[in-house]
Amino acid sequence: MSFRSKEPHNFLRCKSSKKGKKYPDEMAEPPMGRSGRRNTLPNLFPDGEDLQSMLAKQQRDKQKSQEDLKLPAVDKGARSDVPFLDSLIKRKNKLRQSFHGTLSSSLPSSNKLLMRHGTSSGKSGKSKAGSSSNSTPPTSCENSPFMKRVESTGRFRRKEPSDSFESAANKSLPSTPNTETVETASVSKSMTDEASDEPSGALMEGLARQALLAARVFHLIPVERARERNFLQGRIASVSLMGKMELEKVLPHREVSIFVATWNMNGQQPPKDLNDLFLPAELEHVPDIMVVGTQESFPEKNEWEVQIQETLGPSHVLFHSAVFGVLHICIFMRRDLIWFCSIPEEANVSTRTAAAFRTKGAVAIGFLLFGTSFLFICSHLTAHADKVKERVHDARRIIGSLELPRALPLRCKSKDATQNYDCVVWSGDLNFRLDQSREDVVQWACNDQAFPADVPLILNGDQLRQVMEEGSAFNDFQEGPITFPPTYKYDPGTDHFDTSSKRRTPAYTDRILFRSRLLHDLECRQYSSAHQVLTSDHKPVWALFRAKLRPGKDSVPLAGGQFNREVYMEGMKRRVAAMEKRKGHSLVCSVQ
Repeated sequence: MSFRSKEPHNFLRCKSSKKGKKYPDEMAEPPMGRSGRRNTLPNLFPDGEDLQSMLAKQQRDKQKSQEDLKLPAVDKGARSDVPFLDSLIKRKNKLRQSFHGTLSSSLPSSNKLLMRHGTSSGKSGKSKAGSSSNSTPPTSCENSPFMKRVESTGRFRRKEPSDSFESAANKSLPSTPNTETVETASVSKSMTDEASDEPSGALMEGLARQALLAARVFHLIPVERARERNFLQGRIASVSLMGKMELEKVLPHREVSIFVATWNMNGQQPPKDLNDLFLPAELEHVPDIMVVGTQESFPEKNEWEVQIQETLGPSHVLFHSAVFGVLHICIFMRRDLIWFCSIPEEANVSTRTAAAFRTKGAVAIGFLLFGTSFLFICSHLTAHADKVKERVHDARRIIGSLELPRALPLRCKSKDATQNYDCVVWSGDLNFRLDQSREDVVQWACNDQAFPADVPLILNGDQLRQVMEEGSAFNDFQEGPITFPPTYKYDPGTDHFDTSSKRRTPAYTDRILFRSRLLHDLECRQYSSAHQVLTSDHKPVWALFRAKLRPGKDSVPLAGGQFNREVYMEGMKRRVAAMEKRKGHSLVCSVQ
C-alpha cells in the first residue's frame, strides 16, 4: 500500500545543488501567504517593480496599440466611397511593424473595427509584451470562417449572432509569408441600412465592407488558387461586373443623371458653339448620360456627332447612335460607365408611305445599365393643328411596332415596347398645338408672362395635355413643369414668332415625356429650352432626369466597353485646335 502526501505538488520548485533545499539560495524560507501558509511561488517581479507598476505599464501599452489601430470613423449622415480606405492602405506598413500576429487588446467599440493581419515573423510561440498568456490559438486567414463563406457561397453574408467584434478582435493570425490581409468594417447604422439588402443588424454589411472586400477579392487573389480554378468556386455573385459591389463602387448612391435634348433642326447646319444646348448654365455638373434626338436633322450625321463630342470633351464617349431617314438619336455616356452596359438595341418605325416614308416616325435605342433597363425614343409626328387624331394614331403605331427588346433578357415581354423597360423617355417634335388664337398666344407669351416662370404654366387648350388626360395616347407618361416660352414657330435666326404669310400660332410642339415601372425610379429635375440657339424655326428643349439603378447579372450580352473611337478622336483634335486659337493662352503653361 502506498501513501500519497497531502501536500500539493509544487511545479515551480527550483532545483539546487545542495541536498535538502527546496527553494533557491536567495529564498531561505518561502514567504508567508494570507492564509498563514508558506507561499510556494517565487518572486515574479523584477527588482524595483511591483504588481501595480506592471499593470500600469500594460495599460500604457494597450492604449498605445489602440491609438495605432484607430481609424477615422465614417460620418453617419454621409454617403461616400469609404473615405478611410486610402488611409487604411497607407497605414498597412505601420501596422505590419507594430502588429505581429496577435492583438494585444480589443479594439475601440466606437469604430466597430475588425482587423486581421498576417506577418512573416520567423518565431512562433513567443508572445509580445502585453499579450495574454491564455489567448486562443492563432487561426489561419485561409481557414477563417469569413473566407470559408466567401469561397463556398461566392457572396458575403451576415455573421452569426455569436460572432462579435470583441471575440474576433482577440483572435490572431499566425505568421504566413504569402498573406497580407487587412479587412475592415467601420460603418454606421444608417449607411448599413441604405447600402445593404439584409437587416440592419448585420455588422459586416455596408459600403465600407464591400469596398474593402472588393480589394481583397480582386487585388489579393492567390495565384495558386487562380491556377486551380477554385477561387470562389466559379460563382461571382455580388462581385460580378454588373453586381452590387461594382455598382456601389462606381455609383455609391445607385443613381445616375440623364440629360435628354430634342431639337427640330429644320435641315440647317448647327451653330459652332453648342454650350447653350448641351452645357446650359442651369446645370451644376455634367450629367452622366447625354441623349440627343433630332428631327429634320442636319444631313452630315457624323459631323453633328463630332460637334457634340467636341463640346462634351474627353469625359464622355459616343456609346451608340441610330439613324432613320431625317431622324437621328445618339447616346453619349461617361466613359467609365460603358463597361457596365449591355449591348445596345435599336429599332425604327415609319408612320408614312411612299415619298414621306422616312420623314415621320420614330427611332429608338434600348439597353441595360447594370440591372436597370432604359428605352429612349425620338419621334416626329404628323403636323398641322387639326391633325390630332392622326398624331394619336402615330403614337399608337410606334408603341406597337417597336420590336424591342430582342436579345436582352428583360423580365417583361409585351407588344407595347414601352412596357418592357424600367425607364422610358419619349422625346421629339410631337406637333401638338394650342387651341387658341395667335393673337392671344403671342400677347400672353410676349407681354403678360415672364420666363422662366416661377410656377408651372396653365396651358389652356394644349392638345397633348388633353390627349394624356383622356388616355387616348401616352398612357402612364408624365411631363415636367413647363416654365419656358413656346418653342414653335420662329423666324430662323431671330427670336421673333413667325412673321411669314402663314403666321402660324406659337405652340409647344417639342416635348419630353417619361415613365418608369416603379414609382420615383425616374424623376425629372429640370425642364427648359435653349432659346439662345437661333438657326432653326424650332427651339431645342432639354430635361435633366435622375434614375435609380439596381444591380444586374453578367448573363446579359455585354457591350464590352465599345464606343465610337473615330468620333472621339476627331472631337479631341478639334478641342486641341480650339485651345491653340485662344489668345493669351499657352498649351505649355497656363497660369491662372
